[in-house]
Amino acid sequence: MHWNKINSIFKTSTFRQSLITSTSIVANGVLATVFYLVAARVLGAHEYGLFSLSAITIAIMSVVFDFGNDKGMVKFVSSSGSDTPKGQQILKAVFLTKLASGIFFIFLFSYFSHPISILLYNQPEMARLLPMTAVAFFTQLLFFFVTYYYQAREKFVMWGFLFINANLARLILLFVIYHFDQLNAVSTLILFALTPFISFIIGLRGMGWKFLQVKLQKTIFSELFSFNKWAFGFSSVSTVSSRLDTFLTSQLNTLQNVGIYSLASQATFIMPNLVSALGAVTSPKFARFNSPHENQKYLLKSTLFFFAIALFCAVILIPLGYVFMRFSGLEYLAGFTPFILLTLSQVLFLAFSPLRDSLLYYYSRPDFFFWASIGHGLVTLTSGLILMPQIGLVGAAISNLAGQVFLSLVSSIMYLRLRETK
Repeated sequence: MHWNKINSIFKTSTFRQSLITSTSIVANGVLATVFYLVAARVLGAHEYGLFSLSAITIAIMSVVFDFGNDKGMVKFVSSSGSDTPKGQQILKAVFLTKLASGIFFIFLFSYFSHPISILLYNQPEMARLLPMTAVAFFTQLLFFFVTYYYQAREKFVMWGFLFINANLARLILLFVIYHFDQLNAVSTLILFALTPFISFIIGLRGMGWKFLQVKLQKTIFSELFSFNKWAFGFSSVSTVSSRLDTFLTSQLNTLQNVGIYSLASQATFIMPNLVSALGAVTSPKFARFNSPHENQKYLLKSTLFFFAIALFCAVILIPLGYVFMRFSGLEYLAGFTPFILLTLSQVLFLAFSPLRDSLLYYYSRPDFFFWASIGHGLVTLTSGLILMPQIGLVGAAISNLAGQVFLSLVSSIMYLRLRETK
């Protein structure tokens, strides 16, 4: 009986679609690994620290200053359809918001680079990277516009192709720059701006420009905002809180230590990428469920599936992480113990991904994640400030794990409460 239940999981559309997205992510991860290995080895921990701070800033800004629009696209395009008048207006509203956000920060980071580098990082050297950081943020917004569109349409082959194309192009260009002995933090960052834009152009050709021709109604903005306001709130807070360990490292340590810790974090690359890949499959389904029975049944199967993948990844990643850091240079081996702790944190994050999707898309409770993320940030910040001065980078990793334990616990409690009332 139990075997039949397990066997049925492998026959579901979720498994088949997850296989496509996971395969894409594995290929994507291999390309990303080679990229970061070469960058870390050639740049050295100090210069790699500068580059990694820019990369983390781009990742945070792409969530915070997208204002929840990507999740709004998944919610409304999945339920309404992309070819309907409402779906077309949603696409146009999201696209115009991304344009405005990108242009604003290019101006801000270009003209106020020095004070921002002191305020955010306590690292004056970051000033020379900030203008290109803003450009890369802009192209990342555009890139996510097309990838979330294909996620909402459940066109996962194209979804995976866009990610692989961006990383393959980035890796090829990295070797070209390295061949001409021009590889540094700035030139590496330029690749972060160029290659997502290439995938954006390819993805947009598949979408077409028809959505730009529709006339926007005020009700579209209000409906989109009513969902996005909480999605924006919790995404912003959770993204910042999840990176607090790295920013604390920047404030309290040298750029060399920032580079070491960032590489340790990067060595867990496959876990958050798998969350994106598998979540691309589950989130549209949770958004369409109409009954608690459908939600609970699917949540059980997807959680078992995700948990098994998380454990498998941890077993594989730990020895590979040592090789990853050893190859990059002996100075990076100081990050191996933090890497193990960060891997455990990512196991929790991946295993509880279906539960978070259920709370967000089925129960429509983005407000919960806003407050939960504030708690997550406070736990991470408090434990980091206490532990980091005592045990350095290990303390930073423990603070990351403590925050993830907190988020997993409160998410479980919230789900149990909602299940009893719906």
